[in-house]
Amino acid sequence: MILYKTEAVVLRDYDLGDQDKIVVFYSPKYGKIKVVAKGARRIKSRFASLIQLLSYDILLIHKNGEKSLDTLNEGEIKYYFPEIKKDLLRFAYSCYLVELVDKFVGEREPHPFLFQLLLKTLFLLEKGSKYTLNLLMRSFELKLLSVLGYRPYLEGCVNCRRDTKLIKSFYFSLKLGGLLCGSCQEVDKGRINISKKASLLMSYLLFSSLEKVFQQKVDKSVQKEIELTLRAYFFYQGQRKMFTPHFIHSFEKLE
Repeated sequence: MILYKTEAVVLRDYDLGDQDKIVVFYSPKYGKIKVVAKGARRIKSRFASLIQLLSYDILLIHKNGEKSLDTLNEGEIKYYFPEIKKDLLRFAYSCYLVELVDKFVGEREPHPFLFQLLLKTLFLLEKGSKYTLNLLMRSFELKLLSVLGYRPYLEGCVNCRRDTKLIKSFYFSLKLGGLLCGSCQEVDKGRINISKKASLLMSYLLFSSLEKVFQQKVDKSVQKEIELTLRAYFFYQGQRKMFTPHFIHSFEKLE
């Protein structure tokens, strides 16, 4: 029997037969992995709490053949984020994080930095102020794009490389993946208008630590501008529609 041990965060699960579940975990060494949790659908299953969405676990997994899914052997919960699970808005934001990772990261593609980024963001969501959650999401999105090789060019015009200090009118090109100046705007008919404040803030969110981002206070209209721009960019890169943002906006209205 070949066993391997890993820490992991639960991204999602779905039913397999009458009693089992397939659980999608994200780990630093093995990337995204699908594992069979036998008997997990039973009321008194020993895996019931271990496979809850967002749980941060230490797992012992039985490696099966190349054509079979691995099997969960045993595990323990390292942290289950109780504050997130008690708050609808925090929970919605957390669901968005794991949805992004699940949809944009391929199976068995290890990104240790991305795992730590996901974990750190979850812990900040657990303990931080609600007023900066939106900025935290935008910073995570930009850093995720960078890890996956889609980092937008924000230092100046992506077409002529003119520095942002010399640009008066700003646009964002989904096609070219970065900012455009007024002189180069015609190279992309589908460009998005973006303010100077939003473009500079995007650069800050990309290159600054999550802890620094979490301390900022920014006008909501600028945050919304960045959110819509990045949502369009994610869709352009992956042609994948995200479902969680609709729930987030509903909960924000309730808040």
